[in-house]
Amino acid sequence: MMNADFFYTNAFGRGVLKIMLKAHMFKPVAWYLHTKASKRMISRYIQKNGIDMRPYGDRVYGSFADFFGRRRAYDFSTDKKTLIAPCDSLLSAYDITPELEMPIKGSLYTVEDLVPDRETAGKFKDGLALVFRLEASDYHHFCFFDDGKILKTGFIPGSLHSVQPIALRHFPVFRLNRRWWSVFETEHFGTAVQTEIGAMAVGGITFAEGKENFSRGEEMGNFELAGSTIVVLLTAEVKSRLNMDIVGVKTGPCDPKADEVRVTIGSAIGILKDED
Repeated sequence: MMNADFFYTNAFGRGVLKIMLKAHMFKPVAWYLHTKASKRMISRYIQKNGIDMRPYGDRVYGSFADFFGRRRAYDFSTDKKTLIAPCDSLLSAYDITPELEMPIKGSLYTVEDLVPDRETAGKFKDGLALVFRLEASDYHHFCFFDDGKILKTGFIPGSLHSVQPIALRHFPVFRLNRRWWSVFETEHFGTAVQTEIGAMAVGGITFAEGKENFSRGEEMGNFELAGSTIVVLLTAEVKSRLNMDIVGVKTGPCDPKADEVRVTIGSAIGILKDED
C-alpha cells in the first residue's frame, strides 16, 4: 500500500498527487467516512488519540463522520471584558508586523494569506494574531468569541494536501488548503477577522445557517472529518488593552518556537483593561 512518502519524496509521486487532487479522487474517502462501515474506525481513533468520551455520554454513532461531529455542552464567560477561546486548541499569539509570517503546521502565513482583502487586512496593522491549533483529540465545533455582526465573508478554494510531517517538508501545505474568512464587528473587541483553515483532502467546514448577528458562546460551525486551525486577528487598539497573562500567553515577534497554551472552547484567554 502506498504511504505519504510516495506522494512527496519523488517527482513521479508528486505528479500522481496533483492528478488525484484535480480528479477529486479523494471524494470516495469522504463518502466512506459517512457510511456505517466506517464505524469500525471509531474505537481505534479514540484509543490512538486518548480522547475522553465521558463528556459525550453513551451515544452510539452511525459512522466515523457522525462521531467526528459529536457535540458536548460547554460553559463560557459572559463578562463583556473577557475574550473567550472559540475552540478547543493549542493557542499561540503574534504581533502583526509587516514581516509577520505565522508558522502554522509547517507553513508560513501572512495576514494577506488569511484575509485576501487589502483594505480589511490593513485594519490590523500593529495588531494581534491569535492562532488556535486543533489536535485530533479536540472537540471540533467552534463558537463566536463575542456579541456582534458578520460584515463580510469569503472563501479560498485551495487544493487540499495531507498534513502528515512528510508533506510539510516538501510543500507549503496550508497555502494549498481551503480557507474561510469572516469579518466581524464585535461589541467589545471592535473589528476582527476569523479564518478557518481546512485540513486533508476530505476536510470541510459546516457553518450555522442564516447567521448575521451573533452572541458570545453561540456555535459558529464545526470542522468535518479532519480538524485544522483557526486564526483570529485583532486591531492594535484592542491589543493595547488586552491582558493575556491569565493563560500565560505572551505576545511578541513571530517566533517559530513560540510556546503554545492549551485552551478549551469558551474559556477565558484575555481580559480588556479599562480605557484611560
